[in-house]
Amino acid sequence: MIAALLRLKPHLETPRVRATCAAITAVLAMVILILCLLPGSDLPKVNLSDKIEHLIAYAALSVPLGIALGSQRLWQTLILSVAYGGFVEIAQGLANTGRSASWLDASANAAGAALGTGLLALLFIRTRTKV
Repeated sequence: MIAALLRLKPHLETPRVRATCAAITAVLAMVILILCLLPGSDLPKVNLSDKIEHLIAYAALSVPLGIALGSQRLWQTLILSVAYGGFVEIAQGLANTGRSASWLDASANAAGAALGTGLLALLFIRTRTKV
């Protein structure tokens, strides 16, 4: 899988791919927001800790966001992903859905954002040194 990503890297900087990743980011952000604002009883049951779910969601969000912003803006990717996670937690606390904001969830969101951005940084750095 890493080899396939390495072959794709030169194409990650094209306007078409970046625009597609921006659209994917918008869809993922909406899905995350909707799932986080639903009452807990309406959520699909998965056999994972909710913190792992948050970690996966924000790692998945930060990868296409980082591609959309470009390899020179990975810090902005991390900051935007973490800020969005904080926004969602605040919205969850303000919404009247029986759910509450959680510092632990916000921390899992930030860890996921860092994981996704870090993996993307490794991809960009590794391919830059290979070329």
